[in-house]
Amino acid sequence: MTKLAKMLVLIMAVSFVFVMVTAADQKADETVKCPVSGKEMKKSEAKATYEYEGKIHYFCCENCKEAFLKDPEKYAHQESHEGYEHACAHEGDAAVDPVCGMKVKKSEAKATYELDGKMYYFCMEACKEKFVKNPEQFVKKSEEKVTCPVSGEEIDKSEASGPYEYNGKTYYFCCDGCKDKFLKDPEKYVKK
Repeated sequence: MTKLAKMLVLIMAVSFVFVMVTAADQKADETVKCPVSGKEMKKSEAKATYEYEGKIHYFCCENCKEAFLKDPEKYAHQESHEGYEHACAHEGDAAVDPVCGMKVKKSEAKATYELDGKMYYFCMEACKEKFVKNPEQFVKKSEEKVTCPVSGEEIDKSEASGPYEYNGKTYYFCCDGCKDKFLKDPEKYVKK
């Protein structure tokens, strides 16, 4: 093989490796949604994964993975945020576990704890135990929560889709879909 041919093969090999590494990096930065909490994140930020029926599911925390493993059919086929039930938020039964951030129905919470006149709801006893050991760590987190005016879901202000100011008040949304619904008819949601 001539020097030119060897150089061409080397350049092609390096180019191929570069393309493969770039593709892998892009895959890691793909946005995915936790099938339990509905939280969007990059694949690289997922705290846990699990393969079910040939598909890899990405979770925002170990507690969500545990909930998934208990009843995978309940969560496995929720593909889009549209139609996702926000823990009966429309009935005022929604809460967010202050430890793991998982949405829970107040009526179905696995544990509760009252602190300074406020009731906290937990997806599992282990989350309550972490909270009781150091409530200040988690109460501070919960003070940074906002409520989506469309879904009623309580979310971290820093993770909200938004903000959007309407009639002098700032609104935050759990997803772009809710923000779009709000923008189409803000009065419908402001009256809530």
